[in-house]
Amino acid sequence: MIGCKPEMMDIEVYTSDIELAAEGELFEVPVQVEFSLLGDDEDGTLDRVIAASKKYLSPDSRFSRSKGMMGDRLVIDTKLPLGNSAALSDFLSKNNRLAYIEVSKDNDTKFVFIDKTSNLISFHRELQSMNILLGLELPSSKTIVRVSSDSRKSVGVYATAVFVSKKPYLHFEKALNRREAIELEFNGSEGSVYSEIYPTFAIQ
Repeated sequence: MIGCKPEMMDIEVYTSDIELAAEGELFEVPVQVEFSLLGDDEDGTLDRVIAASKKYLSPDSRFSRSKGMMGDRLVIDTKLPLGNSAALSDFLSKNNRLAYIEVSKDNDTKFVFIDKTSNLISFHRELQSMNILLGLELPSSKTIVRVSSDSRKSVGVYATAVFVSKKPYLHFEKALNRREAIELEFNGSEGSVYSEIYPTFAIQ
């Protein structure tokens, strides 16, 4: 977690969940987050980070550690709430989470964006109290959103300044038929638009 930003956040959402979330239902969707710690974790820093993070994550979250080229690697499989503003407000008043996925609608268009909660700031401060070099910020260096269609009708997917299949698009749009999927890659590295704003896309 040195460097503050997660290396990657991987999210999968279904079009029917987005459509129902826009109407007030709430879902918890799977998310995988990857971090790297430079050097060897000789003082058990990652164990302390894992212990501290559990109160901010879904109860079924899983943690896995491995050795990388430059140091230790931590992968967290967890869930984030997906819903409209009212449903999220109710859920987050009863459950601690570091981030959420909000859906809003304008006629037939559903807008989806990822944002942090105030808990992320609290967790960031908690990490820095362990080690001044530790911290957590969002958006991640790379956010991948896999949009899978399970809707009966064709669904249009729209995004700005994204990579799809490693190709850059200023404005991306694609119609998904049922059982089709697309991966949207948002680059959150320094200097990119998504280093300052949170990943967002729309379906129609």
